[in-house]
Amino acid sequence: MIARFIAVVRRHVMPAGVPLAWRQLTARRLRFAAAVAGIAFASVMMLMQLGFRDALFDSVCLLHRSFRGELFLISHQYDSVGDPGSFPRRRLNQALATKGVERASQVYFGGAAWKNPSTLHNRAIFVIGCDAADPPLQLPALMQASTALHREDMVLFDTASRPEFGPVTERLTRHESVTTEIGGRRVHVGGVFTLGTSFAADGNVLVGETAFFRLFPKQPPGVVNLGVIGLTPGSDLLHVQQELQAHLPDDVLVLTRQQLIRREITYWAKRTPIGFVISAGLVVGFIVGAVIVYQILYTDLTDHLKEYAVLKATGCSDLFLHGVVVQQAAVLALAGFVPAAIMSWGVFALTRKATSLPAYLDVTKSAIVLSLTLAMCLIAGILALRVLRQADPAEVF
Repeated sequence: MIARFIAVVRRHVMPAGVPLAWRQLTARRLRFAAAVAGIAFASVMMLMQLGFRDALFDSVCLLHRSFRGELFLISHQYDSVGDPGSFPRRRLNQALATKGVERASQVYFGGAAWKNPSTLHNRAIFVIGCDAADPPLQLPALMQASTALHREDMVLFDTASRPEFGPVTERLTRHESVTTEIGGRRVHVGGVFTLGTSFAADGNVLVGETAFFRLFPKQPPGVVNLGVIGLTPGSDLLHVQQELQAHLPDDVLVLTRQQLIRREITYWAKRTPIGFVISAGLVVGFIVGAVIVYQILYTDLTDHLKEYAVLKATGCSDLFLHGVVVQQAAVLALAGFVPAAIMSWGVFALTRKATSLPAYLDVTKSAIVLSLTLAMCLIAGILALRVLRQADPAEVF
């Protein structure tokens, strides 16, 4: 069947080497341009939704990927880093008694108002508290600046924070001191690290445990928000995880890094409005594109119905005529995707500059949207094929 289709198509290729499908589409150039613009718009919508989705998932998991550990203790109430719940700190000491566990570090999370040292305007910032003697994070420049974590009035500032927090990094580069307030309490910026912004946090600061309780005096000292478990070299990850879960009380869960990341992504994808909006935008883009292609192909087939009847009268099979429509759909898909990819690349670049979010056009997203665009156009083309049933040679002659 496939060989017959190829042979029929080759037999009916135009003398100039241009397929009939291309000639049909470009006969009316304004209509063709409008069709390409409509498909490009739908493809841009899908590319942008996928890009924002990946930026959302990548950004909210930046912290998870930066922890220096293999297993993590979380509360049963844990939803996300922004709403982690808490559990007794003694669970970390109990975890240390398990064979294969080398260290167990406590981590605290909180949100407070950061006062821009230049404009004095307040903006919410995400505060990460940890053990000053052994920070459980693997971040560039953190080891050089970690001594600042021992002071209760000292914080480390994330260089990837949004510019609304002030020119902190620039002033430190010029060896100027930076003093400001967090939650109404005076602090000094003792160094920097680089983590990144997310949909949940526009900026981050890292503080030692003593400084964290100074900034959040209502935080109970006997509870933590997250436990980072480091294993001894050669330990079996899954075995230690099972041992910890079996011996620790039911108020904590023991997760691997990938399980913790999946839990975070699931929360943002299914339990937040932004996850629904992104998914809905992807579906809407697909439907809009399909409607545009269907309308274009339907109109084209209707306008050339007599010509298709003539082709039938001269011996062209239904398979050939259907192949022409399918080719038209494929040409429209490719013609619309190319400008869409170019436009999306530019929009992603502007998004990174404006928001510092990791929004990129990569091969995976391009392949997914190209496949969706082809499927969108082919589905519309198949639906439009019913018009060819009306192409009756007897009505022409």
